[in-house]
Amino acid sequence: MQMKKRAVAYVVLVSIIGVLGIAFCCWQVWHSGQLSKLSVVVSMLILCTLCRSFPIYMRADQVIDVSILSIVAICLYSGPAMAVVMYVASSFFSVDRSGGDGKVYTIYNAPFYKTLFNFANVTIAVLVPAMLGYALGIQAGNMHFPDVILPTVICAVGTFVVNALVMMVLFYLNGQISLREAVMQIVGLTPNVLAAMPISLLLAMLYTIPSGEWLVFLMLLPLMLARYAWKLYLNSRSQQMRMIQVLVSTMEAKDPYTQGHSMRVCDYAVQIARAMGLREKQVEHIREGAMLHDLGKIGVDDRILRKPTELTDEEREEMERHPNIGVAIIKDLQLPQDVEEMIHDHHRRYDGSGYPQGKDEKEPGLSARILSVADAYDAMTSDRPYRKGMPQEVAIEILRKNAGTQFDPELVRIFTELLEGKADAEQ
Repeated sequence: MQMKKRAVAYVVLVSIIGVLGIAFCCWQVWHSGQLSKLSVVVSMLILCTLCRSFPIYMRADQVIDVSILSIVAICLYSGPAMAVVMYVASSFFSVDRSGGDGKVYTIYNAPFYKTLFNFANVTIAVLVPAMLGYALGIQAGNMHFPDVILPTVICAVGTFVVNALVMMVLFYLNGQISLREAVMQIVGLTPNVLAAMPISLLLAMLYTIPSGEWLVFLMLLPLMLARYAWKLYLNSRSQQMRMIQVLVSTMEAKDPYTQGHSMRVCDYAVQIARAMGLREKQVEHIREGAMLHDLGKIGVDDRILRKPTELTDEEREEMERHPNIGVAIIKDLQLPQDVEEMIHDHHRRYDGSGYPQGKDEKEPGLSARILSVADAYDAMTSDRPYRKGMPQEVAIEILRKNAGTQFDPELVRIFTELLEGKADAEQ
């Protein structure tokens, strides 16, 4: 994806500010005499390198760079200038495997502009909270309770928030994320930073005891073990997702007219969920349920699936069995209850009617209601054997007309606003 001009200008500006900040930090560290403590410097360099080279995987496609643990610890003990210098120096030794392509990236094979921007981002993220700390009279190296609590909070939360803001502004200027999504991501991850603060504080305190610079690595062992256990869990989740994709491919191979339908519905449903601000765990459940919602069509006769004209009452009755068939297929996969309900209820209406249940049943759950809107829109706008797909404006009008009966009116409002906003942006 080619960067927009305003995003390029932003990268240049941030990089210039960052370079000036790095130069200042190097000058300050050199004249402070901190480099004379060779064992401490080497320990900090190794600590920062390890934290950067072994991130924590939250999902197969999402990692958290735990270098903030080392940055905050160094900042508390030796000050922000040393934290910046150690981060930059560790870049010559750290590796990055988070690209998703199996390759190992280092400073030697990464684009220079990207490396420079990352340096600048971290430098700004460290120095801005430090200026606030200095304004409050906070000095590095004070490890006494309760005095150390405030600088720890300012350093940890401030560094994370500023770092995230610098990146989110870039994504926003490049049209990759909305302001709402940016704020939600920062707010959602901030509790994780707060939970990690005690580790950074303990690492900083270890530097204050004799030979403590080497004891910090003992603290990393439990973290590395937890990381390994979490990665094993993610590997199992990755295998499960591959299995889901195989099931979807099998279903779409049987019914070629629905090829791509499941993925489009999945995309629409996730957009609605994110616009509602749902928790990431529920978004993932919605993603899985949307991908699998039509799985039961595997058990429907090919002649009915591929019939080029409208179905008879008997054929429609056979087709309406597919939600129950889908639930039976995934019963032993131990998928979340939310996913099973989505597969079972995606043809039930907001007013409780529809199938496989009848009238007077309680309304389907939120995830199923989201899926119902996304599924109906894609069904209306996609070509079928017996008709061409409708224009977006017609499909939106039908969604609004049936809001309150077939569809959840609030979800219709959110989804149609997303569609119309995207259409306006493309014009």
